[in-house]
Amino acid sequence: MSKVLLVSDQPVLLGGFQEVLGSRGFDVAVSDTSALPGDTHSAARPDLVLMDLTAGLNFGDLTEVSGRLPGCPVVLWAESMPLDTVFRALEFGVRGIVERSSSAEHLADSLRRVAGGEMQIGFAATRESAPARRRVSLTPREREIVTLLRQGLRNKQIAVEMGITEGTVKIYLFRLFHKLDVRNRFELARCGALEQMPASPARPATTVTPRLSPAARGAAMVSPAPLT
Repeated sequence: MSKVLLVSDQPVLLGGFQEVLGSRGFDVAVSDTSALPGDTHSAARPDLVLMDLTAGLNFGDLTEVSGRLPGCPVVLWAESMPLDTVFRALEFGVRGIVERSSSAEHLADSLRRVAGGEMQIGFAATRESAPARRRVSLTPREREIVTLLRQGLRNKQIAVEMGITEGTVKIYLFRLFHKLDVRNRFELARCGALEQMPASPARPATTVTPRLSPAARGAAMVSPAPLT
C-alpha cells in the first residue's frame, strides 16, 4: 500500500482526495507546507507527495518539500503549463503532473506508476512560440543519451555510463520526447530528425598518413620499415 501525503490549502479538496484515494487502496495523510514531516527516517514518511496547485505553482513550496522529504517523488495536481516550467519543476523532484480534469481512476493510476518509479506527465504542455518545422538542435548530452538508447541500454545502465542518476536520465528523455515530438523510447531511437547524430559511439580517431615527397616515397619503397 503506497503512502500518499496530500498538500493543499483547500480543505474541500483535501477531503475529496482522501475519499477518492483511500477507497482505492492508498494510505493517505494530509498536510500543508508549514507542517510537513521533518523526520525523513520515520515510518510515517510518505512514498510520494500529491500537491494541489489551485493557487498556482510556487517553487518555494516545492523547495520546502524537497528539503523536508529529499528523494520523495512529487505529483502535481494542476492545469497545463509551459514546457520550460515543467522542466524546472522536474529539477525539484516532480515526477508526475495530473490535469485537474482527469478522472479519479487516472489520478490513482498515475500515483501508482510514480510510486513504482515511472514519470507521468499527463497533459499537453503548451509550446511557446516554437516553429512547426524548425531544425532540431541537440546538446552533446542529449546525443549521448540517444546513442546509448539505440544500443538498447535501459535507464539505469545509461545512468551508469554517463555518471548521472537514473532520475536525471528520465528528465533528459522527457525533454527529448517533447523536443522531437515523439511518444516513447522506441520512436525516439528511430526518429528521423536524428540523422545528424552518430548511430554508435564515436570511434577512435583514424591515424593520418603524412604526405611524403617523391624522393622520400621512393626511399620508403626500397627500405620498408619492419613490422612490429
